[in-house]
Amino acid sequence: MTAVLRLKLDQLGKIRGWTGLKTDAALAAAMGIDAGNLSRVLKGKQQPGPKFIAALCTALKADLEDLFEIVDDAEDVA
Repeated sequence: MTAVLRLKLDQLGKIRGWTGLKTDAALAAAMGIDAGNLSRVLKGKQQPGPKFIAALCTALKADLEDLFEIVDDAEDVA
């Protein structure tokens, strides 16, 4: 089994609402990344790397386990 991180999209939406970063452009700016990169990760077209994960947690003032879960690579990782 190979484990990967899956973004908890429901939880991400809640935290974004609490922090006021409701648009992808606002969140990408707070993370210091390109909005296209954020979009690809949110749509499941790209796996988040360590810098993305750290930037997301920092921008939302959230812990890793608040935003991600560990799943089997065979599961849908989007």
